[in-house]
Amino acid sequence: MAPSHALIAGVNKAGTTSLFAALAQHPDIAGAAVKETRYFLPARYGQPLEPVDVFDRHFAGAPDNVVRLEATPSYIYGGEAVGAAIDERLPDPRVLVVLREPVSRAISFFRYQKTRLRFPAELDLDEYLSEADRLTGEDFDDPASERYMAFRGGCYAMFLPDWFARFDPERLRIVYFEDLVADPRTELRATVAWLGLDPDRLPPEAFASENRTTDFKSKSLQRVALFGNDRFEQFLRRHMGLKRRLRAAYYRLNGRARPLDDVSAAARAELTARYRAPNDELARLLSGHGVALADWLDDASRTRVTP
Repeated sequence: MAPSHALIAGVNKAGTTSLFAALAQHPDIAGAAVKETRYFLPARYGQPLEPVDVFDRHFAGAPDNVVRLEATPSYIYGGEAVGAAIDERLPDPRVLVVLREPVSRAISFFRYQKTRLRFPAELDLDEYLSEADRLTGEDFDDPASERYMAFRGGCYAMFLPDWFARFDPERLRIVYFEDLVADPRTELRATVAWLGLDPDRLPPEAFASENRTTDFKSKSLQRVALFGNDRFEQFLRRHMGLKRRLRAAYYRLNGRARPLDDVSAAARAELTARYRAPNDELARLLSGHGVALADWLDDASRTRVTP
């Protein structure tokens, strides 16, 4: 029997790491050795994929009768090219897409890029958006421009139509970040059931926050921590208890609370205005496919921004 596969294909800074870690605790789900295999990402940029056995190595030792799970959130932005590659390489794959209120996601993404040391700490959101606005669609075909996807990455209706065209509702599930945060148990159980598995076998403590963005005191220590996390991800993924203890110790050593006013009210208001038309388009798209709308897509709450 060929193994079945599930992929968390989007979006960045919407709780995909926590969702992956939680689902991987189900005894009938085998999480990839690294969360983001990025195996199908070359298709986004018109490049060939490696042999499928390279993908299979991320699940070495997993039996055939489990669901193999990986999570590469930037797959979503590859549209038909990535969707087709997934559909052609894997037997009957299922795709999960997590959507988050886009203003909050954009701000979280911007902050995350700074913690990854891809931008100077003093860069403010207005300057960042101005830099991103100068990029063209062709510029975003270059992987180096991924760090500028704060606004564009939240225009979900630009990217979802290809996925709806490729995968029917039995193989494509939309999840909302806000629902995962508000009621993780219900959302996780529903997702496990959608995968055809028994939700009662999911450990009650499965959902815990992962990969949260935290400011830092020392840039040098942050650089070392990033290197260590990337270098030893496969080992740490197999020892989640150790990873959480090390992360907690690091936050005590080098973590710093982010000022509440690090993004101005004017910048938030600008993003809210920018997303009105894209959100309208997204609401029409999701409704047309029978997907229930999140609160932030309702007219009455369109201007509300999650802190």
